[in-house]
Amino acid sequence: MEYITVYATSDDNEVAVLQSLFSDRNLDFRIREDQAASTGKKEKYFQVAEKDRKAAREILHESGYMNLEHPHREASATRGKKWMFIFLAALVLILVAILIGWFMTAP
Repeated sequence: MEYITVYATSDDNEVAVLQSLFSDRNLDFRIREDQAASTGKKEKYFQVAEKDRKAAREILHESGYMNLEHPHREASATRGKKWMFIFLAALVLILVAILIGWFMTAP
């Protein structure tokens, strides 16, 4: 039987909730787990049988996991932008300090 990935997460709470929702509706599903090399976190993939794909997507939509405004997605994107801004600000400050030091030295 062919399984289709419908959702991926590294949050254990989401896994527990979705596992419960899929089990309550008697969907044929499995959870595949991969270790992400870059982050070291275990990413879990919800896979459903092809015949249950539509029902799984309805469950994900009804429970709010298919929305783009999902809090975990937004938090991770915002966190990445925040650290990039801090890095760029520190880089600018270092460059300004080097330039001031260079122009203030007497020949």
